Amino acid sequence: MTIEETGTRALAVPEREVPLSGIATVQTEQLIGDVGDALRLLDAVERVRGHAHPLILGLQDAVGMKMPAALVLSAISNGRDSAAAVAEQVGTTTGEAELAIAELAGLGLVKSEPVLMVTGMGQARLSQLDALTVRVLDVITGILGPADAAQLVRLLHTVADGLETAAVTAAVGQVVPQALNN
Repeated sequence: MTIEETGTRALAVPEREVPLSGIATVQTEQLIGDVGDALRLLDAVERVRGHAHPLILGLQDAVGMKMPAALVLSAISNGRDSAAAVAEQVGTTTGEAELAIAELAGLGLVKSEPVLMVTGMGQARLSQLDALTVRVLDVITGILGPADAAQLVRLLHTVADGLETAAVTAAVGQVVPQALNN
């Protein structure tokens, strides 16, 4: 039997709903129009990272601590009095908060007895960090305006949280080589 003999019935495919995946999903959500839009988005993220990374390194050098430690110091300054409370504010585990608190205590920036609190030296370090970050934020706010800058912060945290929980890096490492081999 040939295709001509059976007519179009032999070529009929039963209708079924196929979930969208990959770029089709993103296009359906009207986030991007095509792969070019996705690449432009990734390029913009990379450009911002390229400019932000030296700023972050400069801030870290100026205050003598990494950003995660500065966040922990700030949380303690804001009244968080336990590793669990610090971890909740900073978005880390209690164990990581305990390590950071121990490191800050070793630097003389916090003390944990009788209660967890920032020392005078820690307050001076926070004041220095505040002054530097205000200058950076002035530049960003000057570019975007206050409302858009605040929205950008919320959006970037949402993206960062999503990327951390989705383990996108691991997924991309597995999917991209397979896709290239097909």
